[in-house]
Amino acid sequence: MIVGNVTQKIRNVKRLRNILHVFARHGFGYIIDRLNIDQSLVGRKIIKMTSARKLDVFDIPIPVRIRKMMEELGPTFIKLGQILSTRPDLIPLEFCQELEKLQNEVPAFAYEKVKEQIEKELKKPIDQLFQNFSVNSIAAASLSQVHLAESKSGERLAVKVQRPDIEKIIRADLDILYMLAQLAEKHIEESRLYNLPSIVDEFKKTILKEIDFGVEAKNIDRFRRNFKDDNNIYILKVLPYLSTKKILTMERLEGVKASNVDEIERIGLDRKQIAENGADAILKQIFMRGFFHADPHPGNIFVLKDGRIAFVDFGMIGRIDAETRGQLSDILVAIIHRDAKGIIESFVSMGAVEENTGVKKLNLDLTDFIESYYEIPLKELRMDQFLPDLINIISQNQIKVPPDFFLLSKALVTIESVGKKLYPDFNAVAQAKPFVEKLVRERYSTKNIIRGLKGFLNGFYILTTLLPRDLTLILNKIKKGTLRIEFEHKGLEDLISQMDKISNRIAFSLVIAALIIGSSIVLQIDKGPMLFDFPILGVVGFITAGMMGLWLAIIILRSGKL
Repeated sequence: MIVGNVTQKIRNVKRLRNILHVFARHGFGYIIDRLNIDQSLVGRKIIKMTSARKLDVFDIPIPVRIRKMMEELGPTFIKLGQILSTRPDLIPLEFCQELEKLQNEVPAFAYEKVKEQIEKELKKPIDQLFQNFSVNSIAAASLSQVHLAESKSGERLAVKVQRPDIEKIIRADLDILYMLAQLAEKHIEESRLYNLPSIVDEFKKTILKEIDFGVEAKNIDRFRRNFKDDNNIYILKVLPYLSTKKILTMERLEGVKASNVDEIERIGLDRKQIAENGADAILKQIFMRGFFHADPHPGNIFVLKDGRIAFVDFGMIGRIDAETRGQLSDILVAIIHRDAKGIIESFVSMGAVEENTGVKKLNLDLTDFIESYYEIPLKELRMDQFLPDLINIISQNQIKVPPDFFLLSKALVTIESVGKKLYPDFNAVAQAKPFVEKLVRERYSTKNIIRGLKGFLNGFYILTTLLPRDLTLILNKIKKGTLRIEFEHKGLEDLISQMDKISNRIAFSLVIAALIIGSSIVLQIDKGPMLFDFPILGVVGFITAGMMGLWLAIIILRSGKL
């Protein structure tokens, strides 16, 4: 565990103990046992808890226990669970579905702390920054909370304030998570399939971006540029001079949540049009821009009084490059036409099918899947059933598609959910079909083919230009005998470590043997200082050899590898 100072190290140990207590209380003590954590570090009390088998929690399904455990452990683990809920390539689908229920709402922190945070970040008293500022928050989550305010010029604002010291808490938790991931990889063989340390590294990048409100402000600015000419979408403004890494000040949206059907009806808006506009807003983000809101749940989608769609909370963003968008469109077209072979070919072309994947089994699974939906008309196809079933097949057959594909599927399910609530006859597949077909047409258009051909010819030209020079360099090195080939080993670190331990023990044993033999010879000489008629040098040698041998035996016995 890497920490900056002794105080932080003590705090991390306390937090580690707390995490392990929560693990044990939710019935995961057996995992702690297998991690081989030093008892002196975590205390005997936890070790005793891990062996308890009479806990009521064992009657609760494992996915539910994991969700409750993450909620209890706080912001870092809640965010980890929310991210894992979009990764059925890493965890089973039933775990993803349960982790989607993670609750991120917590009690608000005191206004005094809000005031202190704002004044520390913006370097001015709060009454010099705002004309009015509400004491009570309108929303509180594990990372931040939102207050209504009014600028000095009279603009109606919403101010997002980060919880005090939340970054320190998250960084400490990340250190502990990384340590636990390394221990799991070392001591739990089956965990090596998932490369847990790399998952923690990926999670670290994601959550540190999310607590940097400067990143969210840039995301909002990019959305504004992307949709500046779209009359059906509105992206709120950020006030840079009232925003920092920990404070985000935005204009206040005067609208209603897309899920509030009664209010939308009351203000006289066309629910069908709103459903279509909302779906188009998300589909344009995905298929036209490749930069989309990755958490478009109903609470993050607003309808303005003029019928435009507006989004809030741009902390989690999905990105899909042009090439991947084209490949995903091929998959969606194959799905729409219920073409199992086309789905497989699309996966192969994007490099998602690995060598150990059984293509024959995949083909059978997909054919069965397509046939189970074959009799259902497109207008009756439910995304919330169809896409999870498809993702389950993808996961079971170890297809390695980009993580953003799962964010995309979640966005499509949200489109259907919100759309049907607004307008029961709303059809998400029909709404998405024109976007997908347009993307396919663009991908195979003459203009795009010419662009691809130019890129190929340019790459071929560079290759033919550099190849003679590179071959000449290699041949010259061969002639001079200076050509070196370097190999990098992977996965042999544990073997090297074990070999070091074995060689050290052998050397130690040889020293003990030499001491015993040397002491025996000295005892036969009967010269020098004597103790009970035995040479002192020989006695000391035997005692030293005995103590060293006993110490070596204890080390071997404690390692459990006699």
